[in-house]
Amino acid sequence: MDTKDISGVSFEKVVARIQQMMDTNSVVTHNENLVDRVGNTRQFDVVIRGQFGGRPVLGVIECKDHSRKMGPETIEAFAKKSENLGANLRLIVSKKGFTEQALKLAKHEHIGCLSLLPQDPKQLGFSIGNMFYGVIKIWEILKIDIHFAVSPCPFKTFNIDTVKWKDKAVINWFRKELFTTYCDTNEETTHVLELLFDKPQNFEIEGQEFALKGITCYANRIIKKKRQWFSWSGDAFWDWHTNQLSVPVQGTLTGSAVSTDLSTWEDYDGEMLSNHGIADVILYKTQTWDSSRDEEVPDLSDIL
Repeated sequence: MDTKDISGVSFEKVVARIQQMMDTNSVVTHNENLVDRVGNTRQFDVVIRGQFGGRPVLGVIECKDHSRKMGPETIEAFAKKSENLGANLRLIVSKKGFTEQALKLAKHEHIGCLSLLPQDPKQLGFSIGNMFYGVIKIWEILKIDIHFAVSPCPFKTFNIDTVKWKDKAVINWFRKELFTTYCDTNEETTHVLELLFDKPQNFEIEGQEFALKGITCYANRIIKKKRQWFSWSGDAFWDWHTNQLSVPVQGTLTGSAVSTDLSTWEDYDGEMLSNHGIADVILYKTQTWDSSRDEEVPDLSDIL
């Protein structure tokens, strides 16, 4: 075996994964010389022998541990090397993956192209995984308008947290209403909530008491799309033609860490596309009302 093609550690992993994925009666050997139909002796990194439908099956695998993607010349050489062998299965395993031209030629030659995932995601020479998408839906309160019963607003500006009913901030009533009744709003819009009283009611504003006939709250619905790449590693092969993982029996598959704080993810304004074959993940984060804060919400039921 050409030691430049594959290291001992990587080679043993390839053999182990194949043995896990094959039928129990199959035999996997390595560094074997086979004689083709025209009498040429050829060396193959991995040879598989088994039965399918009562007929013998022969598979040969070439292993590449190079520091670059394999190009069409690698596929062409392997196709020539194995063309007179009568192999039922021909595979190339590459640590760094394959170029687009190599994949096209391999498909034409009926050669499978696989990559072995390492245990440590940082060792990947290519990135196998999923793009996770997230949607954050929040309410942003823009302002509240105070409707005085007998006179115009005496304030040029005021702190909305100082508008109180029986010592409780009225803004908390609006927040709870937005986070509960309107939590499923899926369009970016400006929402208007109004408190209208049958008769003027005395409220506290900036520490002073005023008669009010109503309060209006304006809030923007903001929807942010996010995304983050999630990579896979472990006891699996990546099939470059089908864009799918093959995990052997009793094998393990480990994903990279994904922050549950969607706000730290990358901003994204495109479509949330399917990942085709591994997993489709869209996470949603919507503001929710903390029921432990109910005592901070003024009871306005008697005046509405």
